[in-house]
Amino acid sequence: MLNALPWLRLLLLVLGAAGPAKATAPPTITFLVTGDSHFGASGMDQLNRTLVRQMNELPGAQYPAALGGSVGPIRGLLHLGDLTDSGLSEEWKEFEAVYGLTGHEGLLKYPVFETVGNHDIAGDSPVTVATKRRHGSLVYSWDWDDLHLVCLGLYPDARSLAWLAKDLGATGRERPVVVFFHYSIEGPYSESWTNEEKEAFAKAIEGFNVLAIFHGHYHRAGRYQWRGHDVFLPGSPRHGSHAFLAARVGAGELAVGFWDFDNGSWLDGFVKTVRR
Repeated sequence: MLNALPWLRLLLLVLGAAGPAKATAPPTITFLVTGDSHFGASGMDQLNRTLVRQMNELPGAQYPAALGGSVGPIRGLLHLGDLTDSGLSEEWKEFEAVYGLTGHEGLLKYPVFETVGNHDIAGDSPVTVATKRRHGSLVYSWDWDDLHLVCLGLYPDARSLAWLAKDLGATGRERPVVVFFHYSIEGPYSESWTNEEKEAFAKAIEGFNVLAIFHGHYHRAGRYQWRGHDVFLPGSPRHGSHAFLAARVGAGELAVGFWDFDNGSWLDGFVKTVRR
């Protein structure tokens, strides 16, 4: 009978030579952010089509020097609300024709994850009904690999914060999180929700690994700090700040580029170290 012991020793030697398995870096996740498309207002159909065409062509473009590298495959688009100008069904049809849902129905080549804005919710709005149908609720979340993304609707009110507590509780404090909604937190037009509601939101996300907050409503591209969190605004096809964002979440890094779709070039870029 063949003695198995030498073969066992050989196997152990081979495994030992291979050494312990090395941890692999998490995949880089790239996504786009826009808001306030206002379909139904004058000129918005054409401006949104210009924006979307440039989004479709963005992969491969070199980021600003401060960010380095080039735009990789895009996982999807966050839309920060005011999809329409008056919440009408014909305006919603224009939105769907340009932005679609999964990257196959409209002009946009990527999946879209939208929230509603104040212009979308007047009365018994078909926009609200359609958004619920598309995503199951006005408040929802999903995962791209280890990145957890959370849509809080118009803004984080008491009802959405109760839902958020359960959602983040299941997510855990280490996992990276991105949060988005419509209303401004600070600055012009931020009075749409109360200081007490903002305080409750701050407490709800305290201690969690929130990489960034995105909101629309102000129609200006920019960034500011709120309670230690970086907050980003993408601009809007309406009025003069014609920009959208390209966000990259890599191993230990969040990078955000501001793309000017009037001139087809970068306006600015921001990068910071994050826990991932």
